[in-house]
Amino acid sequence: MTTDQLSAIDIAEAVHTGSIGALETLDATFDRVADLDPSIRAFTTVLRADGRSAGAAVDAKTPDERAALPLAGVPLAIKSTVTLDNPVVAPLLAAGAVPVGITATPQLCTWAMTDSDSHGITRNPLDLSLTPGGSSGGSAAAVAAGMVPLAVGDDGMGSLRIPAAACGITTIKPGPGVVPTRLSGDNWGGLAESGPLARTVTDVALALSVMADRPELATVGEVPTGTRIGLSVGSPIRLVRDLVRVREPWTRAAREAAAVLRREDLVVVDTPLPTPRDPVLYLARWTSGVARAAAEENLPLSAMERRTRHHALLGRTVFRRGGAADGDTRWNRGVATLRADVERAMDTAGVDVWLTPALADVPPEATDWHRRSWGRSLWASMRYAPFSPLANVLGWPAATVPCGATHTPLGRHLPTSVQLVGRPGSEATLLALAAAIERSAGQTDPR
Repeated sequence: MTTDQLSAIDIAEAVHTGSIGALETLDATFDRVADLDPSIRAFTTVLRADGRSAGAAVDAKTPDERAALPLAGVPLAIKSTVTLDNPVVAPLLAAGAVPVGITATPQLCTWAMTDSDSHGITRNPLDLSLTPGGSSGGSAAAVAAGMVPLAVGDDGMGSLRIPAAACGITTIKPGPGVVPTRLSGDNWGGLAESGPLARTVTDVALALSVMADRPELATVGEVPTGTRIGLSVGSPIRLVRDLVRVREPWTRAAREAAAVLRREDLVVVDTPLPTPRDPVLYLARWTSGVARAAAEENLPLSAMERRTRHHALLGRTVFRRGGAADGDTRWNRGVATLRADVERAMDTAGVDVWLTPALADVPPEATDWHRRSWGRSLWASMRYAPFSPLANVLGWPAATVPCGATHTPLGRHLPTSVQLVGRPGSEATLLALAAAIERSAGQTDPR
């Protein structure tokens, strides 16, 4: 189901030179969407009128004006959490990107599988029997299928990094304040940030530079001299024993990435990443974030799928006041303790960035999870995607990039991926590390 298409950078350069027009590119994109999306269901809405208007505006510019647009004519998929005038999207459109459509999410962006009563089941282009992840699953699927080179998503507990890893593409969740994020529930109580999804690190960096209004981020440089990486492949959810098992293909991916970085003359230290001392910290923040979003969107409990209703109720009652701006609560004290533990571990090991697997297992099947119980959706999400919540709870940037490969249960080739997490302000370093892994590791044969 995948097709090899031009990168965002290649398209922009072709539009700059006039060798291809923005409308020509857009029409080819609409053709791919019409051909591929009935099987994948990445898009909920195709923005033909908006897209053609934007494409015509790019084509009408002079060559010098087009050359000043970093994303001239680049087709863009947009997650349903934001509108075209949202500060997350508006800079991309001002830079010449052309909107193609709105992408699917699970209800209230709650789950790591993208399906819903309203839109049905979104599927993974690499294996249609599997979910593309969530909640930015539609955006990731659109990129992975080759329908668009670039998409916008957001990440409250892994909603960019989980689908990127599930679909074998690249993303970065920036730290707070880097991108002017404006999402429901005060950005999920401060947990959520917006970012780009693409097939290459350079495309991700270009899009992030536009979204953040930081042109220097577009140039992916060398990893800063002296950067040290902490490798941790243990289960990130533990209570006396591991509650989630990390499967061998993903631990292997992290070790392969570590080997790549060592070949780049970087120091990689095996050291365990601390986990929350309070075993329900992640659940508290997750449920309260969903409850905040539901309240802001005025979505009554009666309109929620039963799994999401249960989740929001927990956030409203058991874990109320679990968000970042709620003062001195058990959950905020737990965050402060976790941050201190992580920083202490970094200082002790002398590392600047954490390297972990991006997932713990193959993504779950693509099915009607929205008709199933809260417990089943909770476990399905946690079982394969336990590594991502840490960066949201800490408020730190994190990136994912493919490294290595495995097979799906149906025998399809599936890239494995790794996650890089750094302190606030480390976005450029994370992109440089991701580029080094992408450049040197490639896609190895599944074993």
